[in-house]
Amino acid sequence: MTDFFNHPFINQIKDLFKSGTKPGVEEEEVSFLRREKVVVFIGAYIMAVALWFIVNLSGSYSINVNLPIEPGNIPEDMALTEELPEFVQADVAGDGWQLLSLFNDPPTVIINIDNEEVNLFDQVRQRLSYLQGVDIAKVQPLLVRLDMEAKVSKKIPVVLNTDIQFQNRFGMIGEPVISPDSIIITGAASKVADIDEWVVQDTLRLKGVRNDISRNIELQESTGVIELSETEIQFEADISEFTEGETTVIINTRGLPRGQNVTYNPASVTITYDVPIEQFAEVEKLQPYQAYVPYSKILEDSTGYVTPDIDLTESDYELRLRNFKPKAVAYFTVIN
Repeated sequence: MTDFFNHPFINQIKDLFKSGTKPGVEEEEVSFLRREKVVVFIGAYIMAVALWFIVNLSGSYSINVNLPIEPGNIPEDMALTEELPEFVQADVAGDGWQLLSLFNDPPTVIINIDNEEVNLFDQVRQRLSYLQGVDIAKVQPLLVRLDMEAKVSKKIPVVLNTDIQFQNRFGMIGEPVISPDSIIITGAASKVADIDEWVVQDTLRLKGVRNDISRNIELQESTGVIELSETEIQFEADISEFTEGETTVIINTRGLPRGQNVTYNPASVTITYDVPIEQFAEVEKLQPYQAYVPYSKILEDSTGYVTPDIDLTESDYELRLRNFKPKAVAYFTVIN
């Protein structure tokens, strides 16, 4: 027996599983032998797993599988009032190989819509009839109702809620553009009648914005019984850097009765505003704001001081009022 374990061939096999480098053996040869061990191990492992599957999947098993549900041919002028379940859960038993195929690729169950109430057990059994030896124990839900109404369409606006935070000194020019700004919804009359706008489910949230915005946003259906003419909308907005502008305007009186005159002290206010950098040169040549006091405000006042109202007169530019001084002015009424 001792001679057997000391045989040169046995010693060579032992050396394959010893760590370190044998004296006189090149490092490259040792590296090759180690890689060879790994390859042999992986091959043996794969063969073992394959044999395990072959042996074990030949037996009988029970599993729970979700089968997708779809309605059959619905008349073009009709629509479902309630969404069908997405899946029907079926407890099935049978040969392991067949169940593995069923679990990996569950077939879709097409529901016959000739009846208002459908027995899903019968539908599932009919759909799986091609699998020999597979038994269906139960399904959940067992029954579904198919209520339908006349199909109608309506055009409604799209509403997108936004939460956009700009980088300092940056802002939006004009109003954002949503394209398309309206969609056509189609479905059962009772479902469509109560929908006056389509609100996008997710709020558009952006932070630190300093460049123009262009986003494609998916429209998510609230229920499967409503069809949308569009699957997404596009949100676009022009962004610009703003700078500060300033102008001084004379205070006027609106609604002044004939024969009366009002003077103010001081007679003007200085207005500061934000303006896009690319519009600054043009706006600087204009007087984009006016200041006035309604005469009714003077009649109601008992302090001798009033606060002027500020109006934007140049609506072609994206101007934003920041401040004006003074906030209140004294006034004197002169009767001619």
